[in-house]
Amino acid sequence: MALLSIEFYVLAISCAFFRGIDPIFAKRGLESGGTWMQNTFQTLVVRTVLAWTALIIISNGKQMLEGISIPTILLFVFAGVIAAAMGQLSYYKGIDRMGASVCATITNSRPLFVVLLAVVWLGENMTVLGMIGVVSIMMGVVFITRSKSGNITGWKRSDIVFPLFAAVAFAIGNVIRKFGFMEDAAITAIQALAINDLAAVIAVGIYGLAVGKGRKLAAGNRESYQNFGLSGVCVFLAMFTLYEALIRAPVSVADPILGTAPLFTVIVAAIVLKDVERITKGFVIGTLLIITGVVLLSSML
Repeated sequence: MALLSIEFYVLAISCAFFRGIDPIFAKRGLESGGTWMQNTFQTLVVRTVLAWTALIIISNGKQMLEGISIPTILLFVFAGVIAAAMGQLSYYKGIDRMGASVCATITNSRPLFVVLLAVVWLGENMTVLGMIGVVSIMMGVVFITRSKSGNITGWKRSDIVFPLFAAVAFAIGNVIRKFGFMEDAAITAIQALAINDLAAVIAVGIYGLAVGKGRKLAAGNRESYQNFGLSGVCVFLAMFTLYEALIRAPVSVADPILGTAPLFTVIVAAIVLKDVERITKGFVIGTLLIITGVVLLSSML
C-alpha cells in the first residue's frame, strides 16, 4: 500500500508538471510564427502517434481494443471531440491571445465546472467549503483580468472566453472519462488515451478542412515544429500520468495536486517567456486564489 501511495504521488505531481510546461512550449511555437490551429493539430498528431505506438507495443499489435464495449469506446470518442479537440482549440487560442501564464491559470478553474455539472446533473449538494471554493476561484479570475499580466502587447478582457470555454470542455471531458472508467473496468489508461486522441485529431482535421485551412494545419517552420512537438509530448505524458493516477486514487485526492499545474507555468514563464509575457502581483494573487478554490472544490468531487 505504501508503494502504491508513492506511485500515486509521483504520477500526480508528474501530471501537474507536464501540464504546467505544455503552454510554455506552445507559446514559443506561436511566437515563432505558428498559429493556434497548427498548435492544436500538430500537438494532437504527436499525442496520437505516441499513444497508439505505446498501445501497439504493449499489446504486441494484437487485439489492441479487446474486451472494450462499443458504448465505452463511443464515450471516449465523445470525450476526445469535446475536450481534446474543442477544448484544446480554445485553450491554444487563449494562449496565443492572452499568454501562457494567464490562459493556463484561468483554465485551471475546471473543477468549478465539474462541481457545477455534478450539482445540476447529478443533484449533488453544494457544501460550505465548495461555496467558498467557488468564490475563491471567481475572485482569482477577477484579479487576473485586472492584473495586466500575460502578453506584453496586452489582451482584451473578452479574450477570457477562450480559457473559460476550455475549462468547461475539459470538465465535461473528465466527467465523461470518469464515467467510462467506472462503467468498464476492462479499459486501460493507454487504450483510453489512444481512442481519445485519435478521435480528437480527426475532429480537428475535419474542422480545419471545413474552415478552409486544412493545408495550413501541417504548415510551420523548424522552430514551431520543435515547440509544438514538445508540447504534444508534454500533454501525452500529462494525460497518461493523469489516467494512471486516477486509477490509483480518488479524484478528490488527485485534483488538488493536479491543480498546482499553473505554479509550474508561472515559474517557468517568468524565466523563459519574460521577453513576451509579464507576471504582476495581481496575477500571483489571482493564481493562488484559483488554486485555493480548486483545493476546496476538490473536497466535493
